[in-house]
Amino acid sequence: LGLIQDVEAYSLRSGMQRVIGYLLRDIDERQGAKPPIRVVLDTNKGIIASRLNLTPEHFSRILGELSHESLITVNGAEIMILEPERLRG
Repeated sequence: LGLIQDVEAYSLRSGMQRVIGYLLRDIDERQGAKPPIRVVLDTNKGIIASRLNLTPEHFSRILGELSHESLITVNGAEIMILEPERLRG
């Protein structure tokens, strides 16, 4: 089932949507968490990019765009989600 969902996600969602989904995947479990919400990447960015069917450069570019929009900040493996509601958008 997970593989089917992954394939659907790759074909139906943009790279930006896949990255946002990845960043928000655990947040719903932390109801009541007030922004900023800290997310620590569980592995290196290259592996995460591969999981999301992106090149590492594209993954980094998307993180940069989200940061430029003041939705997140990135400090190494730590990402602070500043505006989860806007990110869900």
